[in-house]
Amino acid sequence: MKKISLSIQNALTSSFLIVEELINEIENAFNNKDRIFSKIKKNIEKKEEIEEKIRRIKMVLKKIKEDLNLREEIILDKAIIGSRCAKIWEILNDIKGEKLRKYGDVPKSFENYLDPLIEKILKLVNEIMDL
Repeated sequence: MKKISLSIQNALTSSFLIVEELINEIENAFNNKDRIFSKIKKNIEKKEEIEEKIRRIKMVLKKIKEDLNLREEIILDKAIIGSRCAKIWEILNDIKGEKLRKYGDVPKSFENYLDPLIEKILKLVNEIMDL
């Protein structure tokens, strides 16, 4: 196989990384377990065929990676957890009663209900970050 430049390798690696993540999302569509605010309505009759196609796509991706000697993206689990927790923290702080006022009147009783629960989640998120 002809050697390709580092910039092309990087472009391919980035693109295939996104393809892999999208393929993983398709796989996750079959897993409806533990969802709270969304449910995936099963509307596909040929799940096994799709899973087989996904398996074959992954085999081709693996072959491309090996044949072109593309590097693996090393992502530390701590970095993933940290970035997700930071985003969760930001979103939760934006839906506290005081911040919700920009969308309309927020009854004090609603704020008294929601804010302590949000604080409880924020505390747990902070504890995850500290681990």
